[in-house]
Amino acid sequence: MKVYFENSQGIERVIGLATDEQWAYRIINDFCAERNYTIHYMRSWKDERGRTVVDVGSWSEFFYIEE
Repeated sequence: MKVYFENSQGIERVIGLATDEQWAYRIINDFCAERNYTIHYMRSWKDERGRTVVDVGSWSEFFYIEE
């Protein structure tokens, strides 16, 4: 699985590779912690491409998990 971060300008980049969903969420948590971002909530859904979209409370930045 690839874990992507999409910034507020809509630019995506790979931030990690995971073997399962639990590890993918760990990558997201670590990414936020390294940047001193507090995750206020976490919700997820599938987008039209079949990727899992992860919202961590930011209005303009998202994570994606692609199998």
